Amino acid sequence: MVFSWLFGSKEATEPTPETVRGGYECAPYTILESHPEYQVRKYPSRKWATVLHEKQSHETQNDMPMSKEWKQQPQNKSFMKLFGYITGTNETGSKISMTVPVSTKVTTEEHEGGGVVMKEEMGFYVPSEHQDSTPPPKADQEVKIVTRPEMVAFVREFGGFAKDKDWQEQKEQLKKDLEGRDDFGQIDFEMYYRQGFDAPFKFWGRKNEVFFIKKTEE
Repeated sequence: MVFSWLFGSKEATEPTPETVRGGYECAPYTILESHPEYQVRKYPSRKWATVLHEKQSHETQNDMPMSKEWKQQPQNKSFMKLFGYITGTNETGSKISMTVPVSTKVTTEEHEGGGVVMKEEMGFYVPSEHQDSTPPPKADQEVKIVTRPEMVAFVREFGGFAKDKDWQEQKEQLKKDLEGRDDFGQIDFEMYYRQGFDAPFKFWGRKNEVFFIKKTEE
């Protein structure tokens, strides 16, 4: 196009998957649809190093690094267990590159006595060079290597330091934005994923995502 350098072109504005962020490999995906409020993506089946922790409904999350008792929050303990795994605490003593995002699958369970328990499976994407031969965790570690299946995801992005209130509000806004879709009934709202892309000490240009996935056929 003769004047594309002046007015821009459609090709120049089409969103593309982020493959590297801050020098770290990103978990792969393809973009199926792009809307102002959300994207629809396909994530291929890949291995993730994970740690599962539980939180009572009254426990809160705050990503601010200098906040009170930050290091004692369950999600930060899980992060350090995963960080230990990639820095050599595994059966082969292998050093594994950090990747992004830190991706957490969130499900909830109601207990008989009332109250809600959130189960959060935090995951580090296993980098492509280790996908075929992933170093096994040690037997006494809480780290597990899981293969996430192929997923169609409905993803909303937002910035800032995310607290529990932010994750919940963004999740509910995403659900509202999806209500007009023909496939709304095929989306699984019983669980969701939280994704953080930046180190705690990055204060500007932070990237967070929430997403639901499409139900799979039984």
